Order: sequence, then C-alpha cells, then structure tokens
Amino acid sequence: MALIVGVHGIAQQQLGRQQLAGVWGPSLADGVEAALSGKRVAEVPFDLAYYGRLFLDSTGSPRSGSKGGTGEEDLTDLAPGELEEILTAAEEAAGAEAMQVGEEQITKGYSRVPVGLQVVFRALDWRYGPGAALLFAGAFRQVRRYLRDGGLKAAIDAVVDETVSERCRVLVGHSLGSVVAFEFVRRHPEHRLDLLLTVGSPLGARFVRALMPDPDHGADGLPRGVGAWVNVRDPRDPVAFAGDLSRRWPRVRDVGVDNGGDAHSASRYLGKRQTGAALVEALPELKAG
Repeated sequence: MALIVGVHGIAQQQLGRQQLAGVWGPSLADGVEAALSGKRVAEVPFDLAYYGRLFLDSTGSPRSGSKGGTGEEDLTDLAPGELEEILTAAEEAAGAEAMQVGEEQITKGYSRVPVGLQVVFRALDWRYGPGAALLFAGAFRQVRRYLRDGGLKAAIDAVVDETVSERCRVLVGHSLGSVVAFEFVRRHPEHRLDLLLTVGSPLGARFVRALMPDPDHGADGLPRGVGAWVNVRDPRDPVAFAGDLSRRWPRVRDVGVDNGGDAHSASRYLGKRQTGAALVEALPELKAG
C-alpha cells in the first residue's frame, strides 16, 4: 500500500492508470532527487487514483457536458447555461486588461467556438500564452461536471476512496484532481494525512467554490486531519489563475514555480524541487533512497 496517492487532472479519459502512473511516478522521483541535491532515488511509494474513463460513455465517447480536451471541437456541445457560466469564469480568469486587449485585437481567432467566447479566449491567450483558453475551457467543463453531476462525483470519489489506504500519508492532486483530493479530505476527516499537496489547482476560483459542497471547509486554518498543505502554482497557469490558496485557508503554504512553456503540465509540477521538498519534509524516509 502506497504512502503517496496521486489524483490526476483533466483530459485523461483516453489514457489509463498504468500510462499516467508511468509519468507521475518518475516525475515525483525527479522532484525528490532535486530536493535532495541530486541524490538518486529509485522510486517513491506511489499509487494513482485513476478516474479518467468515467468521463466516457459506454461507447467510449465523451459524455455530454464533460469534454475536457484542448481543441475547438470540444466546445461544440455547450448548453446555454454552461456557455454563460464559462464566459463569466473566463472573464474572471482573464482580467480587465486582457479583456480590453482581446476586444481590440485585429486578428480574429477561435472562429469555431461560440461567438460570445471569442473575445475572452483571445484575452486568455494574451495573458497566459497560446492555447491557454482551450486548456481553461477543458478544465472548466470537467470540474463543473464533477461538482454538478452527483452520480459522476460519487463514482470518482469511490475510486479515490478505494485507492487511499490507511497507510497513505500524502495526497497529491493536480488540476481537477486537487478538487477531488480536497473532497476526499472533507469527506474523511478521520483519515490523518501528513501532507495535502496541490499543484495547478483551481480551488480558489469563484466558479469552483460556488459549486463545491462546502468551500469553506477548514477555512479557519487547515481541514481537519491534514497536518500540512502545500500548494504549488505557476503564475502563468490559467487553471490556477485565482492565485494563492492561503487567502482562503490561512495555513496553506503557497509555493511559486516556473514550468516554462507548459505551465499546467503535471510532470513539470511534480518534478520540481519545491514539490520534492514538500514530500521529503512530510516523508523523511525518502532521504534514505
């Protein structure tokens, strides 16, 4: 049984547990090695809670309202209510300055997405870099579906419950996985975690908090049962646009990193020295290699 359990993020429905674990495990080991000044670590005691395929129907196609890809075609089935919500959330993420730029840009992009989204998508790309808008939209859709669809949420939560054994001392959540990990903590205050580690997290976003069952759980410091919470964020990550989580949970330790041209990448987050340092602090036995 693993000491560390990871909960993956969006757009993993076409992959599987073994494929993702093959990325997460070495990335975590790289982060630990970086934190230990290059000392070699064979592996970390890690398991992955994989739920991606639950976003597919019985034919293997994305369920309505749950596409989490990064192409314009993934936005062809937006319902009116969802369109309004994603527009509001995207405007919040872009900010006033970027929105003005998006409105003034001569080059018209995103011709295949709904007209109402084209300006804000250009604004998101201007603020965070090319492709940021579609990444943000994919995250929005799957986070929204997880929090709104009771049956899907129960199924995803059950996967995490099955993966997290009594021996688990560290829970790592990336992207949507940080919301799922937070929900595990909220639902299981009796489970003692030495560390909740969130990377590229949207937990501070207004649209996420509006849908969460209890967004203020643990807001007096830390959620019950959690010894420490470290949040790692690249300021160029459009999914983590809401900023430091310590504004909501005062005892969260927010850490900034630079993931280069792929700000939301799970492997880049997990392989960072700062991420490895948080793991070594929670699990000193990792120093033994």
